[in-house]
Amino acid sequence: MHHLDLGLFHYQIDFTIKLIKAQHDNSLTSEMDHHLAAISHHPGLKFFSNGLQSIARLTASEYRDLMKVMVFVVDNLYKENTKNIENFVKNKNLAELYKSWNEMYMLCRYEIFKESDLEKLKVRL
Repeated sequence: MHHLDLGLFHYQIDFTIKLIKAQHDNSLTSEMDHHLAAISHHPGLKFFSNGLQSIARLTASEYRDLMKVMVFVVDNLYKENTKNIENFVKNKNLAELYKSWNEMYMLCRYEIFKESDLEKLKVRL
């Protein structure tokens, strides 16, 4: 699980930031931080007041907390391709990626798998 928490999810966030910078500009990375800071406090869920600036220093537990909210951070973050950028990633698809990640992550945490669980995981991968 550490590989998913500290490796792949960290890479996914880095990729998202680079993608948004390439498609738009640095102002949207600030907007991501605002979305993250605007998420209501909830008992047992870490509050990320510094935004995504300090993701390199997060623990696996903090990455799991970030997984729970990233779909809300990227949802409705930007409009469609107004600059006619080649290979543009729609915001809807980016939000769906985070949703699918969470579903895959939860399936991977099962200790015992049923055949139907493996089929769901196969679809997500």
